[in-house]
Amino acid sequence: MADKIKSKRRFSFFFMLLFLVFGPSLSHAAKKRGPIILGIGAGYSFFLDSGLKIYEVYHPKLIFLSEQLNLRDNFHFYVQYFPWLGFGFQLEFDHQKAGYNCDLKWYGQLDSNDEIIEINHIEEPYKESWTLSSITASILYKLTLRSNEKIQPYISAGVGYYFSSGDEERFYSRTRLGPEKSGNMVKLGLGVRYQINPKIGINFRGVGGTIWRREYGFGEIKYLGPDQFDYKIYEETGNIVRAENLFVNSYTFLGIALSLEYTF
Repeated sequence: MADKIKSKRRFSFFFMLLFLVFGPSLSHAAKKRGPIILGIGAGYSFFLDSGLKIYEVYHPKLIFLSEQLNLRDNFHFYVQYFPWLGFGFQLEFDHQKAGYNCDLKWYGQLDSNDEIIEINHIEEPYKESWTLSSITASILYKLTLRSNEKIQPYISAGVGYYFSSGDEERFYSRTRLGPEKSGNMVKLGLGVRYQINPKIGINFRGVGGTIWRREYGFGEIKYLGPDQFDYKIYEETGNIVRAENLFVNSYTFLGIALSLEYTF
């Protein structure tokens, strides 16, 4: 309950800040109504957090772990509505492909007396695919208020909800992203629309986003010690499960996107 209240407060503050920043321009932008735009396109994204891109741990006689998370190409479509010429709203669906590479050799675990408990869990390196999809609602602000401009730069800011899919054993149970498959996100963008004719346009934009996991906060855990996985669970079930205290609080990504647009 406390986390939900904190989440609502953060989103309320976010929209209040947007209103304070862009509010003074509303009276000028409201003089002429703008269009409805449908867009569809593709792009490419990557993680900004270095600890997610490459994470390596090595302790002789205990553990060797090398893992890498990466984002790849994505598909998206959106609808934009401009009740005012300079201001608009966007509802977007984004489907992001991603990958996870893992090489684990878990030789042993230290007990309370610093004696090595033999485990000898040796795996062949493998690659696993997963996906990250999201629905976001954003506010758009055109940096030019002339509707006949062929080149129209703009900025965007929004909040949304993400959901992911992947293999439970080979991905969710062992990565530092944790087992959660959905949550909140914030997305910012800077783009340029080129209007080929009154109906058809091309949109190129850069996008940045942050996804919150478990606790609300930023940053990642820098622990590189041997206790990367939950030994009690492994002892009881034989399953590889990441130590809960190593889950990242949030992760950030950047990307580019190219879209084809139709204006009504």
